[in-house]
Amino acid sequence: MSRVDSEISDILCSNEICTKIFDISRISGGCINNAFKFSTDAGEFFVKANNTPNSKMMFEGEAESLRAIAAAVPDFTSQPLYVGSLFSGGALLVTTFLRLSTSHSKNAQILLGRKLSALHMSESPNGLFGFPVVTMCGATEQDNTWEKDWETFYKKRRLGSILDKCLKKNPRDTELRRLGDIIIDKVVHHLLKNVEVRPVLIHGDLWSGNWSVNSVTNEPVIFDPASYYGHSEMELSIMTMFGSPSRDFFNEYHTNHPRQEPAFEQRQELYQLYHWLNHYYLFGGGYRETSISIMKKLCNLVDE
Repeated sequence: MSRVDSEISDILCSNEICTKIFDISRISGGCINNAFKFSTDAGEFFVKANNTPNSKMMFEGEAESLRAIAAAVPDFTSQPLYVGSLFSGGALLVTTFLRLSTSHSKNAQILLGRKLSALHMSESPNGLFGFPVVTMCGATEQDNTWEKDWETFYKKRRLGSILDKCLKKNPRDTELRRLGDIIIDKVVHHLLKNVEVRPVLIHGDLWSGNWSVNSVTNEPVIFDPASYYGHSEMELSIMTMFGSPSRDFFNEYHTNHPRQEPAFEQRQELYQLYHWLNHYYLFGGGYRETSISIMKKLCNLVDE
């Protein structure tokens, strides 16, 4: 047993999550975290560990997101059980363990649409846009300070924030700065002025790798959230960026949440821009070209 394995075992037992550890398996936890399945006398648990300086904040945000999702739509995600620091540095998150299937059948797609539409009926408890804690989209901190309206939240807490991060890394990128100013000053308002937006709970990072099917119940589950109360369309935007649900999903989802017109497709690009810029900030490379292309297209919607 490694030092980290031993330390996590001690934490599980000392916090009365279990009393005996039978087996520890390392499993896929994405590109950011180390992940484990702990088999114990109290059942199986999923554990994420990370040794970066902001790892505890990251896991606290994820745990709060999981709690909110589980409260809104039972059995749609795992239950967080513990967040804490590791003596060796970093932090860990313990949740219930979900056995996942790779099947994305027609029925699973329909159920995903139904459950996600139910999630998007859960409105902010204070009527504002934001979230009680910081969440992280990948390795990027998200400022979820409450705002009264979605336009302000998206400008300040999402698009403006990620543009600032990109420009701090790339201070000579004058094209990014110029296009970003136009989008913040003109395009966001142009695309939101005729739309009523309610602050509903969203997963926040629901690309194809963050949902699957519970092999025990045969129902879809979502995980690795970066939640906040925002525009439901923001959720849909990332779902078609890296793979996409089927038409069955969208038909079911839009039965309960019809597309908001005008300019639904243009807002999808506006919201995708946040995620493309986040990838540019984190990974650089070709993500700049994609971001700039979308920004030029959006800027053509208004007089510069």
